Amino acid sequence: MDQLTAQSAKIAPIAQAVIDGRQVDREEALYLLQVPPEKRYELFYWANHIRQHYFGPKISLCAIVSARTAGCPEDCRFCAQSAHYSTNIIPHFCELDELLAAARAAQELQAHSFGIVTSGRRLSDADFERLSPVFSTIAQEGKIECCASLGFLSAQQAQYLYALGVRRYNHNLETSRNYFPQIVSTHTYDDRIATIRAAQKAGLHVCCGGIIGMGESPADRVDLALALRDLDVDSVPINFLHPIPGTPMEKYPILAPMTALQTIAMFRFVLPEKQIKIAGGREKCLRDLQSWMFFAGANATMIGNYLTTKGRSAADDFQMLADLELEPNKSKAP
Repeated sequence: MDQLTAQSAKIAPIAQAVIDGRQVDREEALYLLQVPPEKRYELFYWANHIRQHYFGPKISLCAIVSARTAGCPEDCRFCAQSAHYSTNIIPHFCELDELLAAARAAQELQAHSFGIVTSGRRLSDADFERLSPVFSTIAQEGKIECCASLGFLSAQQAQYLYALGVRRYNHNLETSRNYFPQIVSTHTYDDRIATIRAAQKAGLHVCCGGIIGMGESPADRVDLALALRDLDVDSVPINFLHPIPGTPMEKYPILAPMTALQTIAMFRFVLPEKQIKIAGGREKCLRDLQSWMFFAGANATMIGNYLTTKGRSAADDFQMLADLELEPNKSKAP
């Protein structure tokens, strides 16, 4: 048996086992990241098959708005909003009517969820109170799933958000436990896990993923996927590093498109029943291959702009879905 035939003989059985309900182990996940270029198309075929098996033609769309921008005391080395770096991002706190207008604009774009995001380690009680009418109004209108990403949460704050009608909380791990100290020093991996657990205990769905292309190894990417599986999060945003001038990662190379797609496929094999959402950096990283993110197994994407960088037009994204004969998922469930 030649090497290519051997590769084919291994990818398909792993995929079928996933469809039959068996979990991919660490060795298999590493293997999926290391199949040679000539076998990537087969890997994508099976990742797409797994996506279709669990989700059909439905693609979930998510929109976000930055309610508080810049001035963050944390030192995440990728982040344009950190006060540790000179990135020319102007601090800003949105007015409540701006946030409601952004939520209604997201509804018009057929987004199934809308996230309000704030920079900083955590919100003060006063800022929680200030934002609470926005969360409750969006929830009461009932036209879009109300999400939040407000930094670290206490158990009481998580319960308060749920009482307001928030149903999903975003808090990314960013990378593996092993590589995390290379990315941030002002808080720990366990700090992030504590917030995820608090959100889950309060009944919130959890949106949790990371950033690929920050110098981590393939093993780190696999360990992130496995950690997310162990945490049983509901939605997994995969971001690709968009190097921002002024940050310590400003000169990092942009990940090659096919490597990015292979990473998406690995996540689909490891997390077959979870929402895998391609988010920040997709335009820079995937370029002309953006539509391939679904072929590689993704079943969700961000629509519109990101926090400090621009996305592409919603019209282009809807045309992409139409050309692929895929449909926006209008359900508010994860």
